[in-house]
Amino acid sequence: MGNTLWFISLLKDHPWAGFLIGFAFVTVMFGSKNLIVYFYSRSQEKQHNKPK
Repeated sequence: MGNTLWFISLLKDHPWAGFLIGFAFVTVMFGSKNLIVYFYSRSQEKQHNKPK
């Protein structure tokens, strides 16, 4: 448990590091959501245009 304190002290000494970590997390979350929506809509379009 003592090894996890380095992260807290890092954020205390360098608050910009926390901002960068948070920004990267938000970017990954929104980017993955947009990719999922894009691929889902593409598959729905293929199913809709498929000849019977």
